[in-house]
Order: sequence, then structure tokens, then C-alpha cells
Amino acid sequence: MDLLAAVDAALAMIGDHWDADECEHGLLDFKETPDTAGDPGKNARKRFHELLAETAVCFANSEGGAIVVGVRDRASDRGTALRGVPPKYSAEELVEAIHQRTSPAITCRPVVREVDDRRVIVLLVPRGSGVHSTSLGVYKVRLNDRCVPLGGDQLRGLRTLREHYDWTAQPSDVGVEGLSRGSLERAASLLFGSGYDDLARLAESDPTAFCKSTRLMVGDKVARAAVLLYGTPGALRSEIPEWGVNVQSRETPGGDPHILLRRDSVDVPLVFLLDQLITLVAALSRTRTIRVGAEQVDLVDYPSDAVREIFANAFAHRDWEAPGVVEIVHSPDELVTTSPGGLLPTLRVDRLLHDAAAPRNRLLAENMARLRLAEMSGLGLDRAFREIARLGKEPPILDDGPRFRVVLPGGRGDEAFARYINGSNFPSGSSGDLDVLMILTALRHTKSVSATLLSGRLQRSPGDVQRVLRRMQEAGVVHPTKGTVRRQYPNYALTSVAIAGMRAAIGYRVTSVDEDDHKLIRHLHRHGRITNEDVRNYLDCDTATARNRLKRLRHRGLIDFAPDSPRRGSAVVYVKTEKLEEFGNASGKPGT
Repeated sequence: MDLLAAVDAALAMIGDHWDADECEHGLLDFKETPDTAGDPGKNARKRFHELLAETAVCFANSEGGAIVVGVRDRASDRGTALRGVPPKYSAEELVEAIHQRTSPAITCRPVVREVDDRRVIVLLVPRGSGVHSTSLGVYKVRLNDRCVPLGGDQLRGLRTLREHYDWTAQPSDVGVEGLSRGSLERAASLLFGSGYDDLARLAESDPTAFCKSTRLMVGDKVARAAVLLYGTPGALRSEIPEWGVNVQSRETPGGDPHILLRRDSVDVPLVFLLDQLITLVAALSRTRTIRVGAEQVDLVDYPSDAVREIFANAFAHRDWEAPGVVEIVHSPDELVTTSPGGLLPTLRVDRLLHDAAAPRNRLLAENMARLRLAEMSGLGLDRAFREIARLGKEPPILDDGPRFRVVLPGGRGDEAFARYINGSNFPSGSSGDLDVLMILTALRHTKSVSATLLSGRLQRSPGDVQRVLRRMQEAGVVHPTKGTVRRQYPNYALTSVAIAGMRAAIGYRVTSVDEDDHKLIRHLHRHGRITNEDVRNYLDCDTATARNRLKRLRHRGLIDFAPDSPRRGSAVVYVKTEKLEEFGNASGKPGT
């Protein structure tokens, strides 16, 4: 639906107990002239023009919109709400009033509508190519159905988007002598590893040519991005006012801090600093290695790939003109990283996994991506989410504000979950599918989920989530519940095979017995005993899945340890109980 169609639909909705708040949104605003509002004051017309200019600025700094003049905000009935625009106000006058009172000047397109024999003027405001203000210096932006002041971090962010302003691309006051030889050698090593051999050789032999080839040279000076990446201690101190990072470790999130690194002690550039920070966190992490088939899987508090993405983006996308430095607080329960400056105005915290993110510091991000220190496109958060999800942990927490905050959940993750997604029974290729992993982590704690419930978690539309659930259904991981199967978005639960594979990872009680369990019960009726090897042979599954099956039967009281059996290890033997005999008779499936 185009904007004018949306306006017409809103005008048609006006009726009894009218409240404009119910129709206004990010692209639509209603206004009433002073004459119909009962404001005959001497400067009423001037104030009305200024109000229109502020509203136009608000829309232009967002995605454009429509100002509908001639409608009261609240009224008891349609006739009272539709006040119309008196003849003394022409559409041309309103367009001119906005044009004269905005900078850069905004030219609206007027459309006149006759509604119930009353004239309504619609002013279509285009999306601005730059950052607009009123002639009085008022900056505003549209936020849902309100115009709010735009200043400080947000204003710089909008200029970054609209005017392509990049603080890191501006020239510093130093030449190539402000770059350290050691950091350029480190850059060469990273570039050789990334396939940029020609650039790597220039970094080793000709710093000036290297900076020109990577757009890090501005005239005879290096850009601020070059200082951030490769600067000497002196250059960092003199050229980057907010250089540094604070790192703390705590036994609990609210415990007393142990200072690991202070901002005033940081004298290395980003090519060295990121590795230093990752090493600090790795030294505090707890790791357990398990074997799944022929593979080794590390269960670690904070996976290094996730940590690298979070730390790199804290520097790549921070607002370098905002006061403060990157802050990192480590504890066994969580790893919290905050950086100055919130998201750019066009970004939403609940869409960051999939929306393309325009870098605030394009030149810095471009060079960090080439060095493989961070991703250029987007914020690289999908990799951090994926590494956390592989461990069966809840997704990271993202908070936007004056400082952008990322919280990685602590703990080494769940062994049963890790065994399942890395095992032979898990669908091939799905262990790296972020959507699948996040759905499975949700199903660890709740018996069923739907596309609508998962939409926010996966940051996808319900339709997109439904397609993922159908793929998982086809792979035998989930199934629609009987009572909801005919709905557009059914509830989905884990299949019995998936439950058996990740049994110990599930936080709720599951009591159903499936056909595979019945195979084992028939074996017990025939032989009276069963081992892990028997289960693997019957079900063609791995050791962990077989162990989970046996635990499940034992918890139901259908089997118990054989008197002569060890309690742990591959040699454990189970025997049937009296309850299993009763179960076989009651189920109608005795061992035959």
C-alpha cells in the first residue's frame, strides 16, 4: 500500500470516539489549523507554520511521510474530527512555509482531498538525502508515532548515514612515521593469510604505498583508521582522544572487580589489542573437551570466535566522537561488552542478525574486514550467536542506548546438546544452521514452539520461521502437535528420536514411549538384559543416544542395573523390572 492509499484508508476509519493516536504511525501525522482549533492568537498562523516545518523535518530525517492537515486529534464523532482546512490556507502556502523554514529546504508535494464535503490537504514529505533542521536549528526524527529531538550520538549517526561522514576516514596529524613497524608486519602476516599477498608485501616494504592502496592515506597524512589499526603509542595518545579499553574480572556479575587492563595502560593498536583481549578472556575460561565419534568438541564458557566478533565490533562500530572507552566485564556467569554510541538510526536491535548494517566507521570496518579482524557487512553478530547456540545456551542479550551492550551467557554449555548436534543422527549440515540451533535451544526449555513465538528470537518473520520448522520436520527433528496441525502456524515439539538424542539437555519431563523404546522392551522381554551396544545395534545410533535411551527407561522404572554390573562406563548391564512386565501387558506389545 502506497502512502496516499494509507492516508485514504486512515481518513475512512475516522468515526465515533476518534483518537488520532490509533492511526498515526511512522509515516502518518494529523494536524489541525489554528482557526478550527480555536486559536485566534496574533501569531497563531506563524506558530502553525513552524509546527508544520518541525513535522516535515521529523519525517525527512526518517523515511518520509504524510502530514494530513484538517483533522482534529480527538473527537466524539466523525463530523467533529473532520474539521477541514479553511479557504484562507492554500496548499501552496503550506508548501512554501515548510520550504522557507527548513534547512536544507524541504519541498513537499501537496495533494488535496475532499472528504465529507470538507477540504483536507495532504503534504507528502520526501525522505531527506541529508540531515534536516528547522531554520531555528531544531533537529527532530520520527520514532513510531512521535517526533522526538535528534541530538548528540543520534545526530552524528544520521549524518554518518545521510552524508557518508566517517570520522575514521578523516586525516590525522601524523604521516606514516606514526605507524609502528611491528604492527605493519602483523598486518602483512594477516593479509598473507587472507589471500592479499600484494598488499602484504607492500605492508612489509613500502608503508606509504600500502596506506595509499588501502585508502588509509589522505594527502601526506594517514587517516585516523590507520592510527587505530597500526599507530605507535605516541600517535594513539595524540590522535585518538578516546583510545583504550577497561577490562575487569569478577567472581559474580555483582562482585568486587579485579582490574585486568586499564585504558591508560593500553599502548598497542587494534591489530595487537584484539588478540591480547581474547587471550585475557581465554585464560579465565573453563574448557572441557568431549569426543563425538571421531571428532573432538570443546565445551567452553566463551567460544573464541564469538568473543572475537563481539570485541572487534565494539571497536569497529563504536562512536569515536562520544566520550568513554570500550568496557569488558568478565565473570563465570556472563561476559559483558559495552561501547560508546548506540546503533545508527536506521538499525533496530531486534533485526541485527539479518539486516545489512551500514558501518558507522566505513574505512576502519573495511580494513578490519580485509585483515579478518571483523566482518564488513553487518555487525558479525550472527557468528557470535551461532557459536553460543552450538553449546545449547540462550542467545546473547543486545541492548541499545548511549552505549551499545552485548551480554554473552556464561557456563560451558550442555554436553548432551553438543553431542546430539555433532552426532551422526543429527541432519547433515544443520549443526551450522543458526535458525535450527536457536529453535533447538528454545525446545530445551519448553515442550512446544510456534513460528509466531519464535519470530522475535530468530529475528525473522513468522513465515520465514515456519519454513525452517518445516525443514526440521522433514528431517525428523520436530513434528506439529496433534491439536494444532491444521493451523497456519502450528505448535511444534521434538520428535521422540530428537528427545532420545538430547535427553539430558531437556529441562522438562517427557514421559512418552515411542516405537524405538518398544523395540528395546521387546528385547528385554526376550533376553531379560540389555547393554549400550545392544541399543546401538537395534537403533543404529551413537553411544550418547543409546545411553540417553537407557537412562530414560531406567527413570521410568522399566529397567535397573544388573546386580553384577558396574554403574558407569561402557560395560553397564541393565535388567528388566517387574514394572516392565506390567507395562508390556498393559501396552499390548509384549515381547514376542
